[in-house]
Amino acid sequence: MAMTLEELKKGMSDKVFSQIVDIFLRQSTVLQSLTFDDCVSASGGGSTMKYKYLRKVLPATAEFRKIGGSYTASAATKQECEANLAIMGGAVQMDRVLNKVAGNFDNMAYQIEEHIKAIVSLFHYTLINGDATTTASGDHPEFQGLDSMIAGTTTEYGTDKAIDLSSITSLKANADEFYEALSLLIKTTDADAVLTNTEMITKIQTVARILGYRTESEEAFGKRITTIDGVKLIDMQNHYTVSSGSAVANSVVKKGLKRKLGSEQTETTGLTDIYAVKFDVNDGFHGISLNGGSVIDQYLPDFSKPGTVKDAEVEMIAATVLKNTQHAGALRNIKIA
Repeated sequence: MAMTLEELKKGMSDKVFSQIVDIFLRQSTVLQSLTFDDCVSASGGGSTMKYKYLRKVLPATAEFRKIGGSYTASAATKQECEANLAIMGGAVQMDRVLNKVAGNFDNMAYQIEEHIKAIVSLFHYTLINGDATTTASGDHPEFQGLDSMIAGTTTEYGTDKAIDLSSITSLKANADEFYEALSLLIKTTDADAVLTNTEMITKIQTVARILGYRTESEEAFGKRITTIDGVKLIDMQNHYTVSSGSAVANSVVKKGLKRKLGSEQTETTGLTDIYAVKFDVNDGFHGISLNGGSVIDQYLPDFSKPGTVKDAEVEMIAATVLKNTQHAGALRNIKIA
């Protein structure tokens, strides 16, 4: 049965698990909106977990005819697609003495919450940039991201020309052009949300203010969500990795891109993209999960049992799919730097 994480949480009797799901929801506006179709079962001897579906690519056509004439045959085009569930998670180890002397600071709870943040950022990054190319071994941990799902479709806009919003002067000069392009993206995809980065959301708000449009905010799980004409502007934030003992922040929706556009001989720098999605389990963008699964699993230790060092793990088994290319799109090559 398809359901959101919020609906899943309501049916839980395990209060600790309910709190863990609540942390996931607080960390992600996308997870608050996604419906998960829980119909994936293991195949191939249990080694793969595939979700097969038909993606609508082109609609059917209609035409006029004369008396005695006939119609040209046409058909709505659907593409057979499949997605592999990805297993994402993190683990922490803790000595039972450290847990005992923690006092008011619950170190285990802190570590679990930090691992949840890491899982959410990995999910966000893959949702946009995921590469589902099968490796030589036939196994790949990622699922296909929106960036490649949308490439080459009729809802991919701005591929041959940049819109410059990099300074206040250029932003004022190009505000109407940008707002029209953004409105076209939203309306043609019937979008519920725009997914981008912090800098781009700031630019959208400035453009709206210059043109006299209003952006509004609503509260959700303690976070302020900016909306424009009822469409959420979701900041996908950063995906953090650790290299040589230092944290590296990678913007989920990439910025600072360099591309040759149209007939230009040199690269345009400082570019970013905007993605728009309609959340719909039947005809749009949605999540998938294991049959009968809970999307999120937690494995917490019992410190009263023998064993000096305890393991704790949090895991998410999910992926995202797009049922209709008309209900997701991208506005490419917005110059913000």
